[in-house]
Amino acid sequence: MMQPRLTIITNHPARAVLAVLGVEARPAWLAIVTTPERVRALPAGAKVIGQWFEPRKHRSALEWAFQTRRLQGDLVGLSLEDCDRLAAWAARHRSGADMPGRAARTCIDSSLAAATGGMVISERRIG
Repeated sequence: MMQPRLTIITNHPARAVLAVLGVEARPAWLAIVTTPERVRALPAGAKVIGQWFEPRKHRSALEWAFQTRRLQGDLVGLSLEDCDRLAAWAARHRSGADMPGRAARTCIDSSLAAATGGMVISERRIG
């Protein structure tokens, strides 16, 4: 079995794949984690992004597990180079039958470089 190159920790897997990669089908190199137990079981050094689809005032046990692991410092976020690679991957793939002929779009945007000062992106919230 292939080791995932990226893990999305999320409360809504289908929306997260679409938001992060711009496609509906999860590629084999992507893992999705939806339980606190699986967050705690992630190996040190795993490249992750938390993708939340709820208001911040409603943090779940899943989100708290992610926060705890992130504070331990053993999970890796997305670099701006990773964002560029995801955007390029999305540009090469299609979003499905509902968008024939249109390239998929990812919501990860490496043009955030100026705003983030090159910081690693490890969490996104979409209301």
